[in-house]
Amino acid sequence: MSQDNKWSIQELIARYELEPELLDVFVEGSFDREVLSHSSASRRERQTFYEVDSVDVPGAILARYGLTSGNKQRVIALSRELACLPPSAKVVCLADRDLDHWFDEVKATPRLKWTAFCSLESHFLTNDIIMDIAITTGRAKIKRFEEFTESLLGVLRQLYALRLADRQLQLSLSWVALRKYLTRVDDAIAFDAPKYVVALLTSNSKGSWKDRYETVINGWTKKLTCDIRHSSRGHDYTALLAWSISEFGGQKELANEVAVERLFVLLARSVATLSAELQ
Repeated sequence: MSQDNKWSIQELIARYELEPELLDVFVEGSFDREVLSHSSASRRERQTFYEVDSVDVPGAILARYGLTSGNKQRVIALSRELACLPPSAKVVCLADRDLDHWFDEVKATPRLKWTAFCSLESHFLTNDIIMDIAITTGRAKIKRFEEFTESLLGVLRQLYALRLADRQLQLSLSWVALRKYLTRVDDAIAFDAPKYVVALLTSNSKGSWKDRYETVINGWTKKLTCDIRHSSRGHDYTALLAWSISEFGGQKELANEVAVERLFVLLARSVATLSAELQ
């Protein structure tokens, strides 16, 4: 590595030209690295996962590919810089789909793989894991689990529609805290979407966009009938699980997003779909 403890891209190219057998994977952040490392720990061919922060990806390279700042953008830029490597090299980069698959922006690129779902958190979006975390571990007092789960998925789709509309209209909204707009109604989560939209647009000085924004949201809502793992944001999921543990009288120590993410890491080896991410 270079003196600042980051690889330069030139150093990486030399690394994989000299050692093409290395099974290295570059990911967006520490959560992705830990989940994938734990998930793959028992495999015969062990991959090594690195955060993109371990590589110096300067602004000039991002600009070369028309990319903005951020870890995902740097992962994509790195994959394009490594595209010059011979086919024998096994290094790859992994980026979250996020919203991209809805805008036909998941492009085939040498050395780049896209997550199977919106993000790695999506692999943990199952009834069994929701029950394990919210009720078994979090001790949330939920009697009608099916009602709770249906409402949780519904809120996730609503939030995702808001994000899709923001992307379509190129508003670049900064998102406001969610908890104030969530309430418990018996065993369900209720989300005050109209008030949230007003607060969101007002805080971003975009109040004049309200009618158009709501029209686009409604259009996306009608389209989001697919697998929830393709129509929800990972961080929204962890936020809702943490909120639910708190609001449904669960274990307060687990009622935060960091604790929920740590449980995901712990469960990673038992989630079968994770094994297909880099195959």
